[in-house]
Amino acid sequence: MADDLFQELEEEQRLAKMRSVGLRVGVVVLCVLIVAGIGGGVWGWKQHQLHTAQAQASNRYFEAMSLLGALSGKPVTEGAAHQKAEGILQELAQSAPEGVRSYAAMYLAELKLQEHDTASALRLWSAVAEDKKADTSLRSMAQYRGLNARMDTAPRDELRAGYQALVQEGGSWVPLAKEGLAVLDLAPGSTKTDHEEARRLLQQVQSSPDSTEGLRQRAGMLLQTLGEAG
Repeated sequence: MADDLFQELEEEQRLAKMRSVGLRVGVVVLCVLIVAGIGGGVWGWKQHQLHTAQAQASNRYFEAMSLLGALSGKPVTEGAAHQKAEGILQELAQSAPEGVRSYAAMYLAELKLQEHDTASALRLWSAVAEDKKADTSLRSMAQYRGLNARMDTAPRDELRAGYQALVQEGGSWVPLAKEGLAVLDLAPGSTKTDHEEARRLLQQVQSSPDSTEGLRQRAGMLLQTLGEAG
């Protein structure tokens, strides 16, 4: 009987321990599920807010495009419609979610350039080029437009470094960057060696599948200045 009693006591202790462990594990699992549920809810809410903000920003962007489209063929600074469109783009360029923000900044920069406000255009292009969250192609475009706008004012070495960086990045901007390098090699004071390098770059531009027809024609015209029909 003593042996039976000891066995019963041991069995009860073992079951008690199992129930205790099970309870602790259950509490932990429950806490994990609750935390995961809260985290998922917060993430979902943030995603909802982001989508809502993006939709609102997109609507504002297209409102600006519509206002500017109605001014097609008119002076860029004409009337309240232009001012309203520019104000919308300015607001979006500063505070819209990424994507819309970069596009708004790029369009606004072009408007500023048309208004002969090159300093503002350069600031906008620089902001997009340095924004690591922006689309890569837009960042390259912003860098390229900034280089072109400073072709007559920036040091030649600085411009060359900028165009070379675009070439090294690869992609569809390479032919345009090579055209920029060729133009630098044809600038006043360039040497025969510079002209040979320009010829090589322009030939590459002409043969590149990424070059547009207009870009090929420009390359051909520059090659003609070097005594080659291209």
